[in-house]
Amino acid sequence: MPADPKGRVPTARMPSTAQSQAGQNQTTPPQAAVPQAAAQAATTRSGDQPNSRGRGRGRGRNNRRRSEGSKSEVTPPVTAPPSRGRNKRPLAEPRIGVGCIVMRGDEVLIVRERGRWSLPKGGLEVGELLQEGARRETYEETGLIVELRELAFLVEFQAETWGHHLQFFYVGREVGGTLGPRDPDRDVQEAKFVSVRHLREYLRFRPRLVALETWLRDRRPKHFVFDLDKEPAMLRKRSRVEGPATPARRGATSKAQAAPAPDLERLTFEADFEAEDELP
Repeated sequence: MPADPKGRVPTARMPSTAQSQAGQNQTTPPQAAVPQAAAQAATTRSGDQPNSRGRGRGRGRNNRRRSEGSKSEVTPPVTAPPSRGRNKRPLAEPRIGVGCIVMRGDEVLIVRERGRWSLPKGGLEVGELLQEGARRETYEETGLIVELRELAFLVEFQAETWGHHLQFFYVGREVGGTLGPRDPDRDVQEAKFVSVRHLREYLRFRPRLVALETWLRDRRPKHFVFDLDKEPAMLRKRSRVEGPATPARRGATSKAQAAPAPDLERLTFEADFEAEDELP
């Protein structure tokens, strides 16, 4: 070290505090700052309190308020749309029947089929309209050609023995033909007109008898429904129905004479039809 011109030896200067800190910063590797910043970011995301107590308390309160507000809100349940084919009941397949009510004065056309009397009727064929089937069945069972008018009544009944049936009966007007069965299946043995006062001597099937007598009295279309597993189905005894007394005045026709007796409920019916499994 060179000497001072005055003969003094220079002393080494100590570095200042700023210079020492700058030196330390230069000697510190840059990787050390990365873990510290990552730790601070993780602390902020996890919701821990930062170094400042005031800030940490404020954020905690806000988080609690938000959670309480979300709990108080009631959202409606989301229901999934029904899937097709799952828990779906099969479609009903009722048997469709068609028939006619043909009148001659106060007489009704009936047929004897397999030993039992009924109205002219039959099953609807595939691809056939209701009125077409009614005209066809009337001609096959009675030999008469009819012109259909309004619907008289609809009889719906079900039973474990016979199943579910829908029978449509139309009012038919006789326009041609000759009275006599032309049934291709040869199930119908006879066709004839009987007085409305004697219907109960022939018809024993309760749903059809109730519907026919109600229509003869009211002459309005109606839908009749019968559950024959819970209600009687057949008329037990065929009792002769006497006509009303002759009117006092000659030539007069009373309303009671034209309509059948309304005491159908007084007759005795039975629900036991095991001996007659075929539908009457």
